[in-house]
Amino acid sequence: MPAIIIPNIYIFILAVVLAILEIQVEGPHGWAKNLPTWRPLSTKWYVRLYQRLMSGKEFTGYHLTMFIFVLLIFHLPYVFGLELTLTHWLQTMSLYFMFVVLWDFLWFVLNPYYPLKKFKREHIWWHQKWLWLAPVDYYAGLLISLAVLLPWSVSHADPGLLYWWAAQVGLFAVGVAVLVVFTLVVLRIDKWKK
Repeated sequence: MPAIIIPNIYIFILAVVLAILEIQVEGPHGWAKNLPTWRPLSTKWYVRLYQRLMSGKEFTGYHLTMFIFVLLIFHLPYVFGLELTLTHWLQTMSLYFMFVVLWDFLWFVLNPYYPLKKFKREHIWWHQKWLWLAPVDYYAGLLISLAVLLPWSVSHADPGLLYWWAAQVGLFAVGVAVLVVFTLVVLRIDKWKK
């Protein structure tokens, strides 16, 4: 279990730092609204594909760069000698999709401009599609992170990867719960005055 907990905590801290960095960069404007970033025309095929995959969100150079940067960070262990096996790579990709959801949600948990009391569709223009209490993208990201592992797990009759996935999601959920309590009780982020 420590082999799962320590990397999970490290990845959680990475998500916290990236969420804070984005809050500092974007200020009170979400989805790079006021950033001087590349915004290709929506007539381009790759922009239409991106928007379809991202529930209609605008394609920006800022977000493309951040997603690629994080993907490169997740592949860093292979540069330092971790054996690149299919199982390792599937776990890496699964963690990447979990991480993107975690990182995005922590942006709201830690953001005084968009505190959790405003975590609703009417306050967050860039998350257009919601299901129950969260953007559809969150459910899709978690499902993709599971779907990455399913073919290997089923074809090899090995539920170990699925247990690993459930443990990762559970540990991230615990980390989020602790951070939410910290931001609401200690930082009182929902009560900050602008």
